[in-house]
Amino acid sequence: MKIRGKIVATGLIASGVLGTVAVVNKITEALAGELSPGLAGEGRRYPWKYGDVFYTMQGPRSAKPLVLVHGLGPGASSYEWRRNLEALAQDFRVYALDLLGFGLSDRPAITYEPQIFSDLLSDFLREAVRAPALVVARGLSGAYAIADAYRHPGSYERLVLVSPPATMLEEPSPSPLLTAMRFGLRLPLVGQFAYNLLTTRRAIRNYYEERAYYDPSLISDELIEYAYISAHQPDARFPVADLLAARLHADVSEPLARLTVPVMALWGHNGTGVSASFKRVNPQIETHILERCGEHLHEEQPEAFHSLLRAFVGSTV
Repeated sequence: MKIRGKIVATGLIASGVLGTVAVVNKITEALAGELSPGLAGEGRRYPWKYGDVFYTMQGPRSAKPLVLVHGLGPGASSYEWRRNLEALAQDFRVYALDLLGFGLSDRPAITYEPQIFSDLLSDFLREAVRAPALVVARGLSGAYAIADAYRHPGSYERLVLVSPPATMLEEPSPSPLLTAMRFGLRLPLVGQFAYNLLTTRRAIRNYYEERAYYDPSLISDELIEYAYISAHQPDARFPVADLLAARLHADVSEPLARLTVPVMALWGHNGTGVSASFKRVNPQIETHILERCGEHLHEEQPEAFHSLLRAFVGSTV
């Protein structure tokens, strides 16, 4: 009887803990609120096989298409192009999309992998843009664009990589610890709770201060709040779990070496070593280092970023 009593007591405690966790998760989601469009322009939804993909368009219909692809991370979305969209739309028909699982796009509870995002870019360019485009992709998204540009060069007029990481040129090697972390984050209650702890406003600000920006004074409260709300939309943890487990990394060194599409790659102040690695893989790549800015160089130095695009494309931006 004593053993049964202990089992019952343990069960009641566990139920109480899980109930509390569920309540905390719901409160966190409710307090974050719904995400609203962060960019000016015409918002549309592209119906894709795994869910609807939200994108914003701006610029003359007859202009050359330019597709902006945000990087990956908690709270990531097309909002990172807020300092670029209007200027670029003066001369381009700009498409800024939220990748599947991020921003205002659907967030299915699937296993996210590089092929999914590469296929998304391929289908989006073919069915939504429907003309060879200048594609600008930040971070790991550049790997998915490289893979697609290698398979479908006719969809790409030129490709611009913003802060592409060195891991794009290395074989992915997920560790058992990262795999276990992914499993935990995908769990319904405790996974959501752990994810909420990893994506507090302070944690998001730390990322922007340590990696995204060189000058922390440029990090606005509005930026942190938008990223926080985006990170706490329902099921936002699923792509992040795969990202943290290194499942979204892809070695694109071979397709990059054989790519026929003109490529320009840009890095912030700490990108010198990475730049050399990319040049070794493909000496034809045009590379630039922007001093006094971090990985989000298009946000910190939009004018310099636009000037480099103008020179690369031969258009006035």
